[in-house]
Amino acid sequence: MSVTIFRAISAFFMAIATLISFPVAGNISAPFAPKDEENVKLTFATLSDTHVNSTSQGRVFMTQLGLADMQYADYELDALVHAGDITDHAYPEEWQNVEKAFADYTPAKNIIFALGNHDTWGVDAEGNDSYEVSKQLFIEYNKKIAGREIENVYYSTKINGYTFIVLGSEADHVAADVSDAQLAWLEAEMALAAKDDLPIFVVFHQPINQTHGLPESWGDEDYDEMTGGIGLQSEAVNAILQKYKNVFYINGHIHSGISDELNYKINGFKSIETHGNITSVNLPSYMYLNLRGQLMSGLGFVFEVYEDEVVIRARSYSSNIWYTAYEYTIPLVEQADTELPSVEETTEEQTTEEQPTA
Repeated sequence: MSVTIFRAISAFFMAIATLISFPVAGNISAPFAPKDEENVKLTFATLSDTHVNSTSQGRVFMTQLGLADMQYADYELDALVHAGDITDHAYPEEWQNVEKAFADYTPAKNIIFALGNHDTWGVDAEGNDSYEVSKQLFIEYNKKIAGREIENVYYSTKINGYTFIVLGSEADHVAADVSDAQLAWLEAEMALAAKDDLPIFVVFHQPINQTHGLPESWGDEDYDEMTGGIGLQSEAVNAILQKYKNVFYINGHIHSGISDELNYKINGFKSIETHGNITSVNLPSYMYLNLRGQLMSGLGFVFEVYEDEVVIRARSYSSNIWYTAYEYTIPLVEQADTELPSVEETTEEQTTEEQPTA
């Protein structure tokens, strides 16, 4: 195929992607920059559910639209946080396409990937389902794309002094499987991060059970109180996070569009909710038309962290537009003094019961 034909086909797919993702209303002229550049401490973009596969170059192009928006922002982003379902089935060819999408772009100074349930559905050389193969691909492509060397699907990192704690399922279920070891690690990481008296950002693909309209917002009539969320260990995760102030929990998974109080009256779902000490942020699916709220794709939230507040702004990365109707300011409070527990002090009631297969 000649270069001219390839470029023409690429332009066609990008045009289709832009048309699908173009917002109904928004500010097309406002710069992609913090509202207060002089005082911002940290700024990062978030997205989820790109579902890059091995057969559709359109998904690669769609992802690149967002990466280009971030790279050419008027203010360099400190981080890009991807909340999981990076791939569609965790096949090596899909990860190669993710690497291809990122190859020509530097969307932020740092890239943070979380493991989604679709990123656990890989197969081994014999074609059998294999979580371990999926895990190793996640680790491998974290290094290739993000330059981040990790040993497990859960890890933490600091950016501009702020702690990001990334959780990941340890089995290939739709719901998450969180081991006692990961819960103990989370307990220790949260206590350590709290000593900085700064907001803590926790990223997990699955939402906390019964948040953001769950279980009804999962869209499955055969549901119980755990449907669509973390699952069996949700209560244990939530209990750890609730001990601390200024916790921001960032998830994807349920493919609901950005939604506010008005949408809540219609759909029973909000993108940003307060649950005790946690500000819970549900990200829309970047790749697909979302089921509730704004039905566009190509969307995410941009975080601006200041000394006394966090501003969260909705943006169409694929169309380079701010959704000005969806902007939230979360005041920060002083963090209570906490002691770093030892691993042995983690709660005994945390369960690792086997999850049903998807």
